[in-house]
Amino acid sequence: MIMYFTKGFLLLHTLLVLLLSQFDTLQDTLTTSKPIRDGDLLVSKGETFALGFFTLGESTNRDTSGVLSIDLHGNLVLYGEDRKKSIWSTNIVTNSNDNIILAQLTDSGNLVLFLNETSEVLWQSFDYPTDSFLQGMKLGLDRTTGLNRILTSWKSKDDPGIGNFSFILNTNSSCPELFLYKGNILWWRSGHWNGIGWSGIPTLSSNDSVMNFNLFNNEYETSTVWGLRYPGASLFSRLVVNGFGSIHRFVSAISDQEWDILGTVPLDRCDNYGKCGAFGKCQVQNGTEFECTCLPGFEPRSPSEWSARNATSGCVKKHGGASICKSVAEFVKVENVKFPDSSFARVDEKLSLKECERRCLENCS
Repeated sequence: MIMYFTKGFLLLHTLLVLLLSQFDTLQDTLTTSKPIRDGDLLVSKGETFALGFFTLGESTNRDTSGVLSIDLHGNLVLYGEDRKKSIWSTNIVTNSNDNIILAQLTDSGNLVLFLNETSEVLWQSFDYPTDSFLQGMKLGLDRTTGLNRILTSWKSKDDPGIGNFSFILNTNSSCPELFLYKGNILWWRSGHWNGIGWSGIPTLSSNDSVMNFNLFNNEYETSTVWGLRYPGASLFSRLVVNGFGSIHRFVSAISDQEWDILGTVPLDRCDNYGKCGAFGKCQVQNGTEFECTCLPGFEPRSPSEWSARNATSGCVKKHGGASICKSVAEFVKVENVKFPDSSFARVDEKLSLKECERRCLENCS
């Protein structure tokens, strides 16, 4: 059997029902004297999460087994079968030799390494996510430690190595957004935080959503965390970034053994970043009509490319647009669009709407 353990990889509860019957006693805690080996499971007290080794579906190397334990230095360490060479370690440093260090799998799915006598957390898997975003897990920057938590896709469904897609919280702007990248190419964005949810994902801002997002943006952190809108509901939910560039939102009832997809982004081709270029608007058409149009007062930068249904060069102001801009008394209302990407913008929250309008009309670029 091939072994694989990542920083926080969890076998979710749909597998637990099938697996727990194989064990007479269940443990949720690792100690120096109680490791887990290939074939064992670490199970949270509420039996909602389990951690262990698993076989990759297309793997041909099935002869290796592993051990996950705490070494004499207090680190969580993954060993090969002979336990002579570590494959992975938490690599922490602690001066507390008198305290016993334990690792516990909690009912939130977080694997926590801590000092037993003081409960001081030394390391936790929620700080090192892989492809899954669980309830209570934070995404974003911890300014006190410099730790930036991001999600990364697997290479494929059978290869849990780091894939091409990464899901991050943009922390460069006064208006944070969730970004999905393919390598270094921006693939999708959520729209800005509006105080309730992400403006480009209307379902997350409605009362119909089962998820409730929060944003923390202060001197200590810029991060987002989510929970269930109805905490008493017997539900599990998770977000997963897959190797095809999609983020799936799964939900499952405790009594159910199936995960249902509740939503996916990008939703359609107009959800892809920059589909119609600068100052372009995208709207999916049912017929043969091109989905890209220019915003009012703009025209295609390259009419020949536009006629060939290539809108990547975007739109530019129509001739005389600057003088027209300064003479008008109001803005044009454009509905059903995301606010422009403002990754490097700064917001003056003290500015009134009238003053904002006046400044915009003074600088039509």
